[in-house]
Amino acid sequence: MLQLIDTTRRTAIRRMTRRYVRLLIVWAVAWAIGFSSLWVTRDVGAFDILSPVVGWTVFAATLVVAIAWSAIVGIRAGSDGIRGRSQLQGALYGFSWSIAMVAAWLLITGLQRNGLSADLAQLIYPGLYVFLVGVLYLSGGALWRAVPMYALGVALIVTAVVATFVGAPTHYLVYATVAPAAMLTVAALMMWGPLQPSSEVDAARAAA
Repeated sequence: MLQLIDTTRRTAIRRMTRRYVRLLIVWAVAWAIGFSSLWVTRDVGAFDILSPVVGWTVFAATLVVAIAWSAIVGIRAGSDGIRGRSQLQGALYGFSWSIAMVAAWLLITGLQRNGLSADLAQLIYPGLYVFLVGVLYLSGGALWRAVPMYALGVALIVTAVVATFVGAPTHYLVYATVAPAAMLTVAALMMWGPLQPSSEVDAARAAA
């Protein structure tokens, strides 16, 4: 019976780890394509290859695809049969993402209404969002003892700080390269390297 329980637990962890790895890959590709398109957009980035309409459309489309994929992953994760305290923790953590993202948008909107320039806005918008994503990954990794989530949170926070110091429009290039590289590195380490998720199913549930 103990062997059966252990086998079931390991199977669940492997399944959720693969799901989380695929999610990281999707977001890495979305950020690489989306921010690269802004980097080569006229009047936005450093080159005049794409028109503003095309550049922003590509950026928005990649984010929409990644968000839709994340929603599908979340729905599937919710059907894994986990109940009780773990389910409540996962739900509260999921809601914290929505609250933080909406609050960030309202905060920047308030700053713009009070005189925030367009030049600073294009730095603050991606910087604040990436920073918040890093903090949320950091807190999630600490909550569920999931080292990959924690490591990715640190990498994204560092990326946001460095990109903001670099300034526009080069910050788009930083987001298009450094952040996706961090996601792909963590994904690879989760699958084949030393950064393994916690042995508890809760940690795998959090990663999913």
